[in-house]
Amino acid sequence: MDWSKAKTILIITFLIMNIFMFCMTVFINSNKPLTDDYIKYSKDYLASRNIEIKANIPDISGYAGKVFYSIRDYDIDALCRVVFGKELPISDNGSGINIVVGEEMINISDDELYIKDKVPEGEIWFRDKNAFDDGLIKYLKNIGFDKSELLTEKSSESEHLKEKVFNIKYKNFRVYDQKITAQLNKDGFLIISAPNKIIKKDNGKREVISIYQVLVMGGLPSNIVIENTDIGYMRVSEGDLYGVPVWRVQLDDGTTMFFNGFTGEKLDRWR
Repeated sequence: MDWSKAKTILIITFLIMNIFMFCMTVFINSNKPLTDDYIKYSKDYLASRNIEIKANIPDISGYAGKVFYSIRDYDIDALCRVVFGKELPISDNGSGINIVVGEEMINISDDELYIKDKVPEGEIWFRDKNAFDDGLIKYLKNIGFDKSELLTEKSSESEHLKEKVFNIKYKNFRVYDQKITAQLNKDGFLIISAPNKIIKKDNGKREVISIYQVLVMGGLPSNIVIENTDIGYMRVSEGDLYGVPVWRVQLDDGTTMFFNGFTGEKLDRWR
């Protein structure tokens, strides 16, 4: 083998590797100042409009896909056993299922499962918050919702009513338009409103814009305080088969705004 030729090949190879490593180092190091500069510009711009950020800004970037909404397949016999204590003959006339026995009922439409149930332990649940929390989780599991797919949204109580609201979870993200609302009155009647949809899969991944881009370009009003920002999924319009990544911005006055995670467009359909 010609040693001088081999040496030349090795020198050229090492030279190419060094150039590659140099370019990668410059690329990586040059991106961070740009990112930091944009964040600084964003904060300065928001401060100039008296927009205060009390929220912890999520460090989320990358790609995500649309999610597909499909009809949830409820076990009607299991629902009847939970609510009525036994299975009942049912019929679907094409417009949904409606079963009423006394003051208790199950209604399933295209978008919602609605249950009214006189829970045997209901009055105990009403007096004991822990009993309500634990009993509700078991109740939801019995009608088809596992604890692992639930994220608590809010909880409240008054002299006559307890309420708890959950978001359905998909890959650790909230699905904002898929909520379970549970209300318990002091007489032990439990009312459940749950979605009749399930998230099956995601596809068509695209880049998700940063929350700073949303805050700067989203047309926020001046003189506000941002209490929370997070990201999840939601349909752009009611009835859509697909949902998209969505940024949620919550203000200290209770206002909630949603922005398309692909385009930054404010979504006015959902409040």
